[in-house]
Amino acid sequence: MKKYFFALIMIALTILAWVITYSHLPNELATHWGISGEADDFSKKPTAIATLVGIMIVQYILMVLIPKIDPRRNYPTFTRAYLSIFNTMFLVLFLINLITILTGLGVKLPIPYLGSFILGAIFMVFGNFIQQVRPNFFLGIRTPWTLSSENVWRLTHRLSSRIFVLAGIIIVLTAFIPESFTEPIIFIAAIGSILLSVFASYFIYQKELNK
Repeated sequence: MKKYFFALIMIALTILAWVITYSHLPNELATHWGISGEADDFSKKPTAIATLVGIMIVQYILMVLIPKIDPRRNYPTFTRAYLSIFNTMFLVLFLINLITILTGLGVKLPIPYLGSFILGAIFMVFGNFIQQVRPNFFLGIRTPWTLSSENVWRLTHRLSSRIFVLAGIIIVLTAFIPESFTEPIIFIAAIGSILLSVFASYFIYQKELNK
């Protein structure tokens, strides 16, 4: 239980933030924002709370359950990377809850900047730790080629690590460019990093076969 302490703290702080501010929040809250920073989706207060806190609880259950149900059962070999990736997501979800609460209280936040920094940070953290992840069925670049060979997995994730960190840096930098370019660049960086990793796993596999 000690290794999941950070996640539990994030969930507890999120619930506490909602409890403290609940009576001061409007009945309808912004729950999604466009690239320009304008809110484009709203939810009733109880629905917003149930959804945002519920996602954190479901993620916690998955974090605890995945190492127990994965047939490879090798998660102890990359516990630090596994927890770092999940804990980053808990921190992000906590920040999303705070952003929803603060905007509901009327605080003006630089949503476009926050969005770019948060998403970019996710990619950089994932890229930084993904090379430490050993073959499994839930986390990482899971293709037929990486799952068929530990060496292909290792080489793919070593390359993907650099790709995702670069994508994260690019996404962070979109905070400082005109809005008209932000969305396509984020899309290309995010989807491109995934596709490049998948293609890389295939070519690395083929190279291994031809040795």
